[in-house]
Amino acid sequence: SAFGTRVCNLCENVLIRQVRHAGHNKWSNIKHIKAAKDLQNSKLASQFSHRIRVCVKDHGGDANPETNAKLKKIMAEAASANVPKSSLQAALKNKPDDRSEFQFEVGLPGGISLFVETLCSTRNGAINVLNGVLKKKGGSLETRLKTKFDKKGIIIVEVQDQNLEYLEEMAIEAGAEEVDLNTEEKMAEFTTDVNDFPNVKEFIEGKGFSCVDATISYLPELPADPSNVERKVAENLKEILEGLDVVMAVHRNY
Repeated sequence: SAFGTRVCNLCENVLIRQVRHAGHNKWSNIKHIKAAKDLQNSKLASQFSHRIRVCVKDHGGDANPETNAKLKKIMAEAASANVPKSSLQAALKNKPDDRSEFQFEVGLPGGISLFVETLCSTRNGAINVLNGVLKKKGGSLETRLKTKFDKKGIIIVEVQDQNLEYLEEMAIEAGAEEVDLNTEEKMAEFTTDVNDFPNVKEFIEGKGFSCVDATISYLPELPADPSNVERKVAENLKEILEGLDVVMAVHRNY
């Protein structure tokens, strides 16, 4: 295994991992994350803006986060994911558009599943766009969501000389569920319950850490173990899908 895994003595609910080499899939795309940040931020802003407008409409036009609890939660998640305040404020003033959120699963060789979040006027419209790519690039659109993904908050920070024990203690204090340390990349990744995501990020930043990435993501309950060739095929397809206007995010099960 790429991990040396142990559970801390103080809190069995926090899982601590130390990565022994940089080849693990979780860290192999750090540079890609940085390069794709502009596109990711744009799509996040669009996705959260839509959720805000729908939430306001569903609560009788209440655009006040102090009296609309669901809206307050969405706004906090968006702020933690670094969505610009201007985008959030604009969404509060605008009426909902005719689009809805749809989720799909794409199957690939090697037991690979891609969990695709879309924003489109109709489900069939999203299916047509996705199938247009899949027919050319491979992969099959599943008729239902088969792979179990858990919605989590993911926070990646730069570390210097902090050791595993220090990060372990901070994870407990922050309320994180898991922390992974990669000593070669000098990165640490904190996984949180989605409801704790804003508070954990604020706590970590309050300790002086610089966030490389912070977002809500879907993690596989049972990760697949495809070959390097199968991973490369999936990564190429994932990148193409992420470039589609209707696709907001693509999550993988490996």
